[in-house]
Amino acid sequence: MADRYVRDPARVQLLVGGRRFDGWTSCEVGRSLEAIAGTFSVPVSLVPGQPRPISRGQQVQVLLGDKPVVNGYVLAAQVFYSRNDCGLMVSGRDRAGDLVRCSAIHRGGQWRRAGLERIATDLVAPFGLAVRVETDLGDPIQDFKLQHGETVVEALARAARLRGVLVTRSDEGQVLLTRAGNKLFPGVIRRGWNVVDLREIGSDEDRHSEYIVYGQSITADSFEAARGLKARALDPEMGRYLPLLVNAQGNVTATELRDLAEHTLRVRRGHSMGFRYRVEGWTFQGEPWPVGQRVLIEDDVAGIPGEEWLITSARATLDVREGDVTELVVRPVESYDSRPLRTRVKRKNWGNRGNRTNHPRGPTDRATGG
Repeated sequence: MADRYVRDPARVQLLVGGRRFDGWTSCEVGRSLEAIAGTFSVPVSLVPGQPRPISRGQQVQVLLGDKPVVNGYVLAAQVFYSRNDCGLMVSGRDRAGDLVRCSAIHRGGQWRRAGLERIATDLVAPFGLAVRVETDLGDPIQDFKLQHGETVVEALARAARLRGVLVTRSDEGQVLLTRAGNKLFPGVIRRGWNVVDLREIGSDEDRHSEYIVYGQSITADSFEAARGLKARALDPEMGRYLPLLVNAQGNVTATELRDLAEHTLRVRRGHSMGFRYRVEGWTFQGEPWPVGQRVLIEDDVAGIPGEEWLITSARATLDVREGDVTELVVRPVESYDSRPLRTRVKRKNWGNRGNRTNHPRGPTDRATGG
């Protein structure tokens, strides 16, 4: 790998109504593993007296380099001007963003012995969306009922938790059922090479020592057993007594309760650990920085000497001061997977802060890419 990082050429394109827009001086494109929709915001030049080139409700595709990362609709096209500028601030999101605001509706409102893929397909098909599966979804769900007034994404997330599966979005605009970290991104995050800056995030505020999940089942052998199913998941890293009770909705099996308890533990632990990196450029060797994939990190200051962490969000930005950078949030891979909880950051004692013999670029260095 080259000693000096050379970023890819920066290019964001909007395809709207058969027209291509690019050449920005500022923009933002955001994607997250825990959001069903990617978002974007870009200014488009406007000639006074001429019709607006983009309007609300139009279909839009956003590309980083030549790779699509958002497929959806324009939500706002707001005019602005000053003495030296005139334009539209155009913002929008993926098509799957409709699932966040719209209610879940299905004839009968209930599924019996239905697989997660079927439930997801029934819920999103009216919106013209397809479901893509990238993992084993397990056995059919015995009984799943919609709750009055819940949104589509709330229903999807509730069903997916029973199988320890993530509901997110693909860059092609599909609803994606997956497990995090199935793929390894060929890029690398390396201090002193392509890292602009770093900030550690997370705390133990929302973690618990024990997660107790209660539920009911129509398949139990007795009435007492049917109404008294429960499962526990213990977090050995929490030393004091911090219990949390969780009620599983609908009829569930003992296995589903265990999966839900483990899932709750992992997500809360995952949110307690993480780093927010800003790296140079929007792409690595032509590929946009992804969400939901593993990436190799080499950062002795952060205590990650060469391990794979999970990219949970990516926000590509452009401005006059910083140029084109991508903000990446990384968390332990096993936080969203079934792997053993083993991640630790390896803190290094830097000794005298004025001593730069063992870290010549220092912990606050900025990348020096071309």
